[in-house]
Amino acid sequence: MLAKQFRFGRIPGIGAVAICALAAGWTAGQHSRFVAGRREKPSSISLPLAPERDSTGPASPSDAARSSEGDRAKSVAQAAPQAGVLSPDFTSQQERDLTGLAEAIAFYKADDLARGDSAAATAKDKIVKTALEWIALRSFPRETGFERLQAFMQAHPVWPALDWLKKRSEEALFGDRKSSALVKTFFSGADPETPAGKLALARIMTEDGKTSEAAALVRAVWRDADLNPQLEAKVKTDFNAYLERADHKFRADRLLYKEQIAGAFRAATLAGPDVLALAKARAAVINEGPSDKLLAAVPLALRTDPGFLFAKIHKLRHAGKIRAAADIMLAAPRDPSRLVDGDEWWIERRLLARKLLDQNDAMIAYKLCADHSAVSREMRIEAEFHAGWIALRFLADPVRAAAHFAALAKLAETPMSRARAAYWQGRTAEVTFADGAATAARAFYEQAAVHQTTYYGQLARGKLGLTTLAVRSIANEAKGEDRDDAIKVIELLYAAGEKDLAAPLVIEAARHLADETQVAALASLVAKQRDAHLSLSFGKIVSQRGMPIDALAFPDYGVPAFEPLQNSAAPPVVYSVARQESAFEPSAVSSAGAKGLMQMILSTARRTADHAGVAFDPKRLLTDAAFNAQLAARHLGELMAEQKGSYILTFAAYNAGGKRVKEWIDAYGDPRKPGVDPIDWVERIPFTETRNYVQRVIENLSVYRVRLGETEPTSPEALLKAQAKL
Repeated sequence: MLAKQFRFGRIPGIGAVAICALAAGWTAGQHSRFVAGRREKPSSISLPLAPERDSTGPASPSDAARSSEGDRAKSVAQAAPQAGVLSPDFTSQQERDLTGLAEAIAFYKADDLARGDSAAATAKDKIVKTALEWIALRSFPRETGFERLQAFMQAHPVWPALDWLKKRSEEALFGDRKSSALVKTFFSGADPETPAGKLALARIMTEDGKTSEAAALVRAVWRDADLNPQLEAKVKTDFNAYLERADHKFRADRLLYKEQIAGAFRAATLAGPDVLALAKARAAVINEGPSDKLLAAVPLALRTDPGFLFAKIHKLRHAGKIRAAADIMLAAPRDPSRLVDGDEWWIERRLLARKLLDQNDAMIAYKLCADHSAVSREMRIEAEFHAGWIALRFLADPVRAAAHFAALAKLAETPMSRARAAYWQGRTAEVTFADGAATAARAFYEQAAVHQTTYYGQLARGKLGLTTLAVRSIANEAKGEDRDDAIKVIELLYAAGEKDLAAPLVIEAARHLADETQVAALASLVAKQRDAHLSLSFGKIVSQRGMPIDALAFPDYGVPAFEPLQNSAAPPVVYSVARQESAFEPSAVSSAGAKGLMQMILSTARRTADHAGVAFDPKRLLTDAAFNAQLAARHLGELMAEQKGSYILTFAAYNAGGKRVKEWIDAYGDPRKPGVDPIDWVERIPFTETRNYVQRVIENLSVYRVRLGETEPTSPEALLKAQAKL
């Protein structure tokens, strides 16, 4: 039967600022993105501030280069909007004097700071001047220098990117070797935040004879910071006297946990031959190469070192000796200062715990999770959740579970984490059989249900019998001159056709604007762009901050119009997958080779086209988003047919491949059948990426059913149990 005919609006992306550097975070399509045997790493999608150069690297180009760049700038300027020519969509900008705007931007884009500044000097309008100075600082943080960075901060004390400006200022203090008095004044009210800032202060402390304070700063940088080659060399040459063997070993250990092997070897060499022997053994285990001889060559004194133990645990797990690895883990130190990277130890514990659950050894799995040494909030949240979930669902111990979920609730800050904590507190309360348990459970579900666009918030709404979702927004917005200067700059840049320059400031404003009316004003401006990628980025950020604007977080545009092929998935499914796969970025390419809006793998796209009788051109996966979506919709329809309509299995197969889904059905049961809890089934998916992917697409689908006018149930529990109409 033919799928419902539907069309989507074609929307352009944000061009040069498109989030294409997300290879580590893309959930790319239909074949596995996992390298067999490697440790699973958390994936994330990060939003860039803007294209910029390394502020600690070389300064400006040569005069000769600038001359040629200036010629290029002239051609750019000719194509740019001219003074007084603005988009008709931005009538509030029509009265501005745009002298200098187009010419200065053209020179800045052509990498010519001097000519850009000359053009900017002719500007007369306050907002135009602000916009041009911001562009200069963002494009040339090294060349513009400390004084200009500071002048901008003082002139714009509530600018949304003050954190970025402060960090670039610290780097300028160090790179330009500013005076002792200036450095002291700068850090008189706040501690340094960047490695360069700490080194700048350490240099001044050394001059003042405060060597112990200077040494503490240098050691903190060497141990904990990720350093570019220039700063790493500077530490070695300028501050080597402050560094001891323990500092070099700590750095080597930390970099090995991050699998930055070359840097780890450099630090280990400085620590001594015994530490280098340990580093080589650990690197061999990480790379899954021959490691037995290297492990045996580690000196006896380092055989109880946490790094050595970690390598043994890692090797045993990969060899399938799960209980042996768990025994070493349970006996290992738990002091985070000795472990160096408590988060990586937690990830290893989690991997072992899930393997132990597969072997029906729930108690040891629980102990591994409960005794974690995670450090970051994110990893502590994961650890407390796992401990509570195992206690409740595998040990039938609601008392222990309640303690862990309460700890999770205290740690939770985002809507997603708060909803998960409250939902599982409700599930735990349901089985305590104490007086008032039902009332307590309902109260927890009501807490979770507030977060209606999250997976567990929607599950809680199902528990409460709430089957509808409202599209939330902020009631009041700032208007006209009451708006923040940054918003006026963004509006000006959009009006001048400079979307690529406006978008990064939109992201910073989303992160930092404190006033809801200002956020709402910016949301209206973003909505006018009809740019789904930017809308989603903005909407996600403000939602995480407790200011949900669902129309932007879940845009109903961004998938271009296409004629659906036979047996294609419905529009809400296509939108839900596109939102998670590429964040509506049609030029996205993953590290696994998945391409475009729906992150189609080449072989899958070709096979789908063959099945549908459609001519296939691989280039169109990136150049024609409608073609990409058309094939993906058909492929999703094929997966639904293979999985007998199960949304869970369809989305898991799209992310990790059908072969793995079959393995998980064999291991954990068939979630389509009675007696298999689909919520637990999703939680048992062994890959964090796929587990998160399924939950996110399910929550997306609940929202997009509302956004696109569907009338079927919106509860994730209903979707988890439902069979898609084929």
